[in-house]
Amino acid sequence: MYKLVTLPGTCSTGIHVLLNILGIKAEVIHRDEVPNYQQKVPTNQVPALLDGDLVLTEGAAIILYLLDKHQVTFSNEQEKTTFNQWLMFNYATLHPAYSKLFTTAFVMADSEEKTIYLQQLGDSVAELWKIIDSRLAHQPYITGNNVTVMDYLLAIYVNWGNYFPQLTIPVGDNVKRLVADVTQHKAFVDAFDNEGATFSLPQGA
Repeated sequence: MYKLVTLPGTCSTGIHVLLNILGIKAEVIHRDEVPNYQQKVPTNQVPALLDGDLVLTEGAAIILYLLDKHQVTFSNEQEKTTFNQWLMFNYATLHPAYSKLFTTAFVMADSEEKTIYLQQLGDSVAELWKIIDSRLAHQPYITGNNVTVMDYLLAIYVNWGNYFPQLTIPVGDNVKRLVADVTQHKAFVDAFDNEGATFSLPQGA
């Protein structure tokens, strides 16, 4: 049985959702309950997927590993390419943009400069949501007509706006429509309930 190390409501919860979608049973463990976690994962970050002696980190790598191991196939090469492109957008572009917000909020001392810089970072995140919102203008999900793990990850990222109530980070009506859809899916609801996470649309969205 897999073991998934997670923190509630983080991108690791997206891996939990994927496991639910694939019908894979896994032991889900809070990071702080893993003894000597940083010895196993030097970054001390989540997610981490334990498969026997294998300790796999990095969300995108875990997703690709699970899809390959459980023989989830794509209908054609274009569909696979599109999936991989948006998977990397999630983890290499949108997630790091939010990471800058979290780092600034927790590290910088409160000041007028911090307030201005946070909103500048929020504006940069909003520009990325414009790209996603435009993508969703003519299709229900990020890769087309079928929901994928990326759509659930997008909902998780939208939820992160609640950590910055002082900021205005609009996500767009199409993104809101997507979020309203996928947050009702059983795989998403069960993962959030199991981890004790909560979801709400941020006021500034």
